[in-house]
Amino acid sequence: MARERIQRPDSPESRSDASASGPGIEPTTARMPRRRHEEIAKRAYELARQRGFAPGQEVEDWLQAEREIEAGPPRNTPPDNPFDTVRTVSNE
Repeated sequence: MARERIQRPDSPESRSDASASGPGIEPTTARMPRRRHEEIAKRAYELARQRGFAPGQEVEDWLQAEREIEAGPPRNTPPDNPFDTVRTVSNE
């Protein structure tokens, strides 16, 4: 009598790729608008150029560019009033 092999649904063989969500399913967070991708790529290139295109820092350049683009342009906020006697988180 031959035994029927039963495969667990969570076994590595049951998936066709390494996606945590299963085969053929792309997480929605993986999508990035083309314009945002181009902005990040341009900034990452600028960062790489600033350090002389030394190899091995490509991922760090990309992540730094993502942080900068996500933060947006620097805000022009006035400095805290030195004569303000009420202490808040922003002027401590």
